[in-house]
Amino acid sequence: MTPEIELLRRCKKDDRKAHYELYSMCYQFLFSICRRYYVNREDQMSALNMVFVKIVKNIGAYVNKENEVPFELWIRRITVNHIIDEFRKNKSFRESHDTRDMQEEEYIHPHYDPALEKAKLEEILYAIDKLPAMNRAVFNLFVMDGYKHEEIASMLQISANTSKVHLHRAKKKLQEFLENEWKKKPMTSNFIIQ
Repeated sequence: MTPEIELLRRCKKDDRKAHYELYSMCYQFLFSICRRYYVNREDQMSALNMVFVKIVKNIGAYVNKENEVPFELWIRRITVNHIIDEFRKNKSFRESHDTRDMQEEEYIHPHYDPALEKAKLEEILYAIDKLPAMNRAVFNLFVMDGYKHEEIASMLQISANTSKVHLHRAKKKLQEFLENEWKKKPMTSNFIIQ
């Protein structure tokens, strides 16, 4: 997704029609990010709309530096930063922090058989939605967005070890949930969270 520079300039001039075009162009991408962090549709849409407002407000800064950063990367960063800011503000998302030392490799990601059907993918997304908020946030930042524990710790204002604990718990809960679900029905492929 690379919008024409002319569309971005029109957005910068506060052209409502251009805003709508840009929103339509970015909607699916932004929604896919918000979907990973929020469980219910209202929160997802609220975050998406707030992010879009930030994008429009800062479009001038992007237009001036358009050759430095791809548009998709720029809006992704705004989205993740907004979600993290909201996460920090909302104390109800906070869990008690377990600061035990965890020996966890940082580069282990879940892998799955590419032949997984859409239904299996939906089950995985459903399982991720069931995680406690802090576990889900750390899991998404680490696994989906590729941040390191030190970066996550800085964003969420926790220690790197606490980030590792939340990732470990998220993986364990996901594994347990998916194993229980998949024991109930025959499975054609394996999904292992390491």
